[in-house]
Amino acid sequence: MNPESPFYNRIAQRWSCTKKSIFAEMTALANMHNAVNLGQGYPDFYGPEKVLQCISRQVLSCHNQYAPLAGEGRLRNQVSHFTKKTTGVNYNFETEITITSGASEGIYSVINAFVNPGDRVLVFEPAFDLYYQAIANAGGTVVPVRLHAPDTPVGLANGNTWTVDWSEFDALTISGFSLIILNSPHNPTGKVFSEEELDRIASAVLKNDALIVSDEVYENLTYDNTHFVSLANLPKIQHLVVRVSSAAKTFGFTGLKVGWVCAPSRLTEAVRLVHQATVFCVNPSTQLGLADAMEDETWLDTYLQTQKDDYTEKRNYLKLILERAGYLVSPPQGTFFLTANYEPLAGDILDTIYARNLIETRRIATIPLSPFYVEPPKILSWVRFAFCKKKETLDAVADLFLNT
Repeated sequence: MNPESPFYNRIAQRWSCTKKSIFAEMTALANMHNAVNLGQGYPDFYGPEKVLQCISRQVLSCHNQYAPLAGEGRLRNQVSHFTKKTTGVNYNFETEITITSGASEGIYSVINAFVNPGDRVLVFEPAFDLYYQAIANAGGTVVPVRLHAPDTPVGLANGNTWTVDWSEFDALTISGFSLIILNSPHNPTGKVFSEEELDRIASAVLKNDALIVSDEVYENLTYDNTHFVSLANLPKIQHLVVRVSSAAKTFGFTGLKVGWVCAPSRLTEAVRLVHQATVFCVNPSTQLGLADAMEDETWLDTYLQTQKDDYTEKRNYLKLILERAGYLVSPPQGTFFLTANYEPLAGDILDTIYARNLIETRRIATIPLSPFYVEPPKILSWVRFAFCKKKETLDAVADLFLNT
């Protein structure tokens, strides 16, 4: 095609604000410099062998044709039991649970099911970039709600944590909104919203006759006796909550791409329409293999506790490494990420420049936080490290930081 043609490299306007993924950029740079990659959030080790064995058996024995649009009934049934144990909410597996191609497709389907052009959508930022992309595709308007960093006046006043200024939140909700996206435990900060904070959010949703997408993919990864509460567990707002979670974080296999959306039946019907028009269904052998594994409740309970203990140890180890290297570290309450302030080491240079320099000079890859904002703060000396890595990987980071 002629490069001067108006159709050359043309992209629909709703996608024009979408930039190249910072994750892809940092990973490519890490590969170029043979760096240790603590940027992308995926384990560099296998999840439980039992899950692989169950899926393998299903590959050779199940129907291997289109799965039901809503998902294989056996997996939806297990998700219902699992969600009841983790959130206290009882979802009907026939009418209120949909299996999606990962949590990402679930979130995309939910946003596009309920957001109309011009709708205001509240997003707590820094935020996962998929939210912005899905909102743009639906024609909505992002309304950022700032989580103030631990080194800001708001953060310092609240115990050096990532914190919402609730007067700002109230001012933003005065103009109304149709949807709010909450991620707790929160990527990238590791914040777990308290029950009091959830109640304030729920009250605003009710006042504005809005809906809420509760992204809870890290629900099983909390630390220091932090009490995780699902928004779906608040009785006054249950009928307005669409809850999203995933097998990827639960079982440590991000490549499985199996997620689930739980919501009241009237909301589920809308989500399924968009899901039907995007991927239609999810690989049946993976779904049935996961169902086989989850049906063994004794194994599942033991695995989840072991996983949490393992990640707690990795979190503490990486925190110690970074603090010895001179960072100010914000210990996460949840997820497998921690954020670290590099200002004591490099001053107030741009986080994207710092992250690139870290790869080139120390051969350690991380993720700058500014791409997680619509308009990042002028001074943002924070980067995100992933600790979902082998002990040997973290040992290598220790050596690069402390012995070179």
